[in-house]
Amino acid sequence: MRNFTGVVLAVLLLAGCGGKPESDITANDSVTADSAAAADEAAPVTADKSGEEVRGRTGSASNKSGEVPSNPLRDAYFGELHIHTSYSLDAYIFGNVLNDPFSAYRFAKGETVKLPTGQEKKIIEPLDFVAITDHAEVLGEYEMCNNPKMQGYDNEVCVQIRANDMKVYQALFAGVQKNPSERLAELCGEDGKVCRDAVAGPWQRIQQAAEENYEPGKFTSLVAFEYSNVAPEGAGGMMHRNVIFRTDKVPETVFSAFEGSAEDLLRWLDDNCTGDCQVLTIPHNPNFYWGRLYWGKNSDGSEWNQGMVELRERMDRLVEVMQVKGNSECVTGVMTSDEACNFEVVFPKCEGDNTVGCANEFGVVRNGLKFGLRHQADLGVNPFKQGIIASTDNHNATPSDTVESEFLGHYANNDASPKVRLGLELNPTAAAMGMSGEDDPTKLYNPGGIAGVWAESNTREGIWDALHRKETFGTSGTRTKIRLFAGFDFPADMHSKDNWVAMGYESGVPQGGDLSKAADGKAPTLMVWAQRDPNSAPLARLQIIKGWRTADDKLEEMTYDVACSDGATPDPKTHQCPDNGATVNLEDCSISSDKGDAQLAATWTDPDFDPAEHAFYYARVLENPVCRWSMYDAKKAGVEHPKDLPKTIRERAWSSPIWYTP
Repeated sequence: MRNFTGVVLAVLLLAGCGGKPESDITANDSVTADSAAAADEAAPVTADKSGEEVRGRTGSASNKSGEVPSNPLRDAYFGELHIHTSYSLDAYIFGNVLNDPFSAYRFAKGETVKLPTGQEKKIIEPLDFVAITDHAEVLGEYEMCNNPKMQGYDNEVCVQIRANDMKVYQALFAGVQKNPSERLAELCGEDGKVCRDAVAGPWQRIQQAAEENYEPGKFTSLVAFEYSNVAPEGAGGMMHRNVIFRTDKVPETVFSAFEGSAEDLLRWLDDNCTGDCQVLTIPHNPNFYWGRLYWGKNSDGSEWNQGMVELRERMDRLVEVMQVKGNSECVTGVMTSDEACNFEVVFPKCEGDNTVGCANEFGVVRNGLKFGLRHQADLGVNPFKQGIIASTDNHNATPSDTVESEFLGHYANNDASPKVRLGLELNPTAAAMGMSGEDDPTKLYNPGGIAGVWAESNTREGIWDALHRKETFGTSGTRTKIRLFAGFDFPADMHSKDNWVAMGYESGVPQGGDLSKAADGKAPTLMVWAQRDPNSAPLARLQIIKGWRTADDKLEEMTYDVACSDGATPDPKTHQCPDNGATVNLEDCSISSDKGDAQLAATWTDPDFDPAEHAFYYARVLENPVCRWSMYDAKKAGVEHPKDLPKTIRERAWSSPIWYTP
């Protein structure tokens, strides 16, 4: 088994409130629209084999004072909710000294930017929304060492930071691992006050960048930061959350691991984000938590109380299912036999009592959703009722830079060459710290994912409200769309109706919603739809993943293929689609042009429903295979592809779950 205990500092931070909005959607809620809007927006989108839409998106660009068109049946918007700029001191030390929040927004809108290597980069298609999530930790230290007017600018620590010294990176972040966390006294003083006070400057500029780049109806900028605590076990373990605000009404400062635990963060937000301030939190890459996200206790191992359980449910609205540092949906062999979970997995299954540098049952999203059903039954509250998004954790300030064939790394000079990314050479941080190649997981990383929402409009309120109600989805890096509704009275052919979206809202709930107790003889029917990204591969199969808690407290799951490409149908016994025969030419990475579909849709009724059992359902769509980024890098470097890395992958998208509570 690969030993990752040395990863600790190489990836330490490589990620390393009052005024509560509307409650979760229930089956009794509805969204209405006049018949003209329903006919226009609810009709199935026609597409050619490439997946190009025939109809356009409603809503157009407008200035901040103008009225933004709103679609009550909601459109899909794509964005980034986890991105770092030069204001994150780890990114700065890795060589990203120029690309700040203003630069990140320019890239997201389609402008060309330069990477720390000097290479130019442009996003394949502009984004709809972005939240800049620079680390709250050492934000003040960054300011002190980069602003000549600040006290401490000439401190030897700052001189080393400006020289991109990897050893000072180690010293700065070592304090986060202490209990309680401590800032570096030789820069911040014994009480840390000078560094805390210095946060004000960059925090104001982060807000300024968001305000200057907000274009309602065209582009949404969300004010945000990342809270970046570490697991007590060390070894690179992270207990991080992204903090996303609804509007420009935000607290005067940020809350970091130097100020307290993850639970302290949630309490601080509840106390300091009040009135017009509204906030949600997103735990990210659960695979690096060493099991502490879903283990049913506080992050430090102490027992949680009812108040904290309720606060977790209220704040942790979403979870990041995938990012640069791997897929966190599931791991084959860890409470699942689902073979599709073998996708961009960084850590092997834990053996024995070990929980560090491996995948345990509390470290993946699907299991967390199942554990949440148990807490719901026992406590009346589900602290793991989380919607799904994906993002990158990119430290180059290039949001959603996720195209496999164009991957140039995410960590500035730390992974800037193909040989480093392929694991043939150590990354500079690992080399500076005396790590071995076996301890460097760079080759197991990936370009990251993208967040999607179904929202009435591309405005701060529209995007954030969609995030809060969990009407979201995540992709492994493509612009694939996926949509899910559930109800008890959907017709069996709903997916072929012209007004299926309106029907979904009027007599059911969308992804992120809740179904209440079923009437006698009723079972949930799900309407699911997916559309390919024309810049990626066609769709191969559409799936429903169900999880449930039995009467004797067992946690079960089942994956059902519900729509197959190329006119095939799922096997009634195995619930699986036949392989569609799509292939990849590894010589030039071309893919089958005659296999797969531009859209897949199905109306599916749960054949094994027990109305007494707590359950959830979410959708997943798998694309035809394509070359993994490592194939392109091997060709660039003129080397053989590493035998221990997959040559191809299946890109995918996940919807948020819908929960059934009896």
